[in-house]
Amino acid sequence: MSVSILVILGLVAAIMAVLLLARPVKLYSTATLTRRFGPEYDRVVALAGGDVRAAERELADRLRRFGGLCPFSLTDTTRRQYLSRWSGLQEQFVDAPGAAAARANQLLSRLASDRGLAAESRERQLDALSVHFPRHVDGARLLHAAAQQAAAGVTDADAMRRAMVAGRAHLEELLCDQGPRVPSGGAAGRRTGARHPLRLPSQRTIHSTHL
Repeated sequence: MSVSILVILGLVAAIMAVLLLARPVKLYSTATLTRRFGPEYDRVVALAGGDVRAAERELADRLRRFGGLCPFSLTDTTRRQYLSRWSGLQEQFVDAPGAAAARANQLLSRLASDRGLAAESRERQLDALSVHFPRHVDGARLLHAAAQQAAAGVTDADAMRRAMVAGRAHLEELLCDQGPRVPSGGAAGRRTGARHPLRLPSQRTIHSTHL
């Protein structure tokens, strides 16, 4: 084989290697991401202006960043304490909806930290929650937005009531759900903390006459 042919083959191999390295690697399929994130997938796609590839890069980044976390278990006593505190906030809502929403947001953030999902900001914590507790994480986002509005002096009682309702669903998810199995780096995820079932008192739900 002549030297010129060897040079050509070497150049072809080098070009192919560059193309393969430059090609983005998709660690998670669309089916995996939609199944994992549920409504959060649609929310991120909407925020990306319908750019599915950009949205999937964002969600895949969350999985890489937070997928290896293992949410802690809670004792039944701790669960009941959180339910009691939330019930107290429901009772405060009528007289001070903004303050109640702000405190409810703080309570959910503290609960997420107790489950091992502490972060440098509430926004980043919500991203971590979307990985491990995605079904009702939008309730936490709504409540966080309501708390920010209250801090800015904007009090829309109806919007805050809806945020509290959605936040209650997220509270129950954090209290009673061990979270999904989350793949990390394309591999099967680790099992989260053991489940501790708790019967929630239906007579004290967010839909009560307190709101």
